[in-house]
Amino acid sequence: MKRLFGLVAALVMLVSAWGGWLLPQSALASPSAVLAAGFRNAVDDKLSTEFGSKIDLNNTNINAFTKYRGLYPTIARKLVKNSPYDTVDDALKLPIWSDQELERLRANVENFTVSEPDPALVEGGDRFNNGAYK
Repeated sequence: MKRLFGLVAALVMLVSAWGGWLLPQSALASPSAVLAAGFRNAVDDKLSTEFGSKIDLNNTNINAFTKYRGLYPTIARKLVKNSPYDTVDDALKLPIWSDQELERLRANVENFTVSEPDPALVEGGDRFNNGAYK
């Protein structure tokens, strides 16, 4: 009886091991095949515009403001919290700025741009904390 049980157990293990090989396998497309099919990531499209070289006040993560002196964290937080904006000037017209903050914003206005908010970039709390730490 023990011998029969051992034989059946070995047979079950063998069949289960071979069973995975006999099932059809899904084909995974390579990234080049996906691009060749005409699919494109919306965020990559946005990065190829002015958004990639400037801070987009409607889409950029708060950490992007660290590359400009005096904008992070207070001014950056206020800009992100009060977005979206139609123009960069709309952000400057907010009544929340102190004289020093407004002066700092005007000194960096050429580093800003505005585009339509993209759900891939503004969804959830990622604009305040995207979990990328240095």
